[in-house]
Amino acid sequence: MGTMWYVVPLAIAGVGFLFFLVGMGHLVRGRFVSGGVGLGGGGVAAIAGLAVGLFGLNLQGYSRLTYEAPVAEIDVHAKDPAQKLYEVTVKRLDGSNRVETCSLQGDEWLLSGRVQKWQPWANELGLNATYTLNQISNYYDSAEDGNGKPITACDIKGPPPKINQYLPQDWVNWLIATALVQDRRFGSANFMPLADGAVYKVVITQSGFNAEPENAAATKANNALP
Repeated sequence: MGTMWYVVPLAIAGVGFLFFLVGMGHLVRGRFVSGGVGLGGGGVAAIAGLAVGLFGLNLQGYSRLTYEAPVAEIDVHAKDPAQKLYEVTVKRLDGSNRVETCSLQGDEWLLSGRVQKWQPWANELGLNATYTLNQISNYYDSAEDGNGKPITACDIKGPPPKINQYLPQDWVNWLIATALVQDRRFGSANFMPLADGAVYKVVITQSGFNAEPENAAATKANNALP
C-alpha cells in the first residue's frame, strides 16, 4: 500500500500533463472551449497529482529511514550469579531459525556484527540495510572491572552467502563498489544487562543494530543501570 501513495498520484499527474498538452493543441487550432477545458482540467490534475505524489515519496522515505527488522532473541539464565556467570541463548529471528547457547561471565552481553548501509537513492527504492552477525561476548560495566577478567564469547556467524561458492568475496565487494549502491560498511554492536530470566530482542535498523527489553526482568535490569 505504501507505493500507492506516490505511484497513482504521479500517474494521474502524467495523464493530467498529457491533457494539458492536448488542450494547448486545441487552442493553437482555435478550439477555445475544448482547449480551455484541457488546459484547466489537465493543469489541475497534473499539479494535484504531482503534489500528492511528492508527499507520498516523502512518506516512503520516512518509512525507509525508520525501517526495523528482527534479528535475534536473547534469553538469559543465571548459572552462578556470585561469579557473574550466565547462560545466554541466541535465537535467530531472521529466517535461519538457528539457536546458539553460550556461557558468559560479566555484567552485560554484547552482540556484534557487520552492517552494510546503502546509498539513499537505493534505500528509497526499498534496499534496506543488510548485515552479518559475528559473535556474542561478555561486557563489564567499567574498564576497571573488566581489566584482567576472562573474555567469554561464542561464534554466532551463519553460513557464508551462496554467492561465495561462485565468486570470491573480493569480487563481490568490487561489484558492489562499482555499482555505487553501498554507502558504508561498518561494525555494529549492542549490549544489555545480564540478569536471570531476562529476554531481549535485537533488531536491525538503517543505522545498525539496536536492542530492547522484552519482559519485566529485562526492563528492570536495564532501568537499574546508571
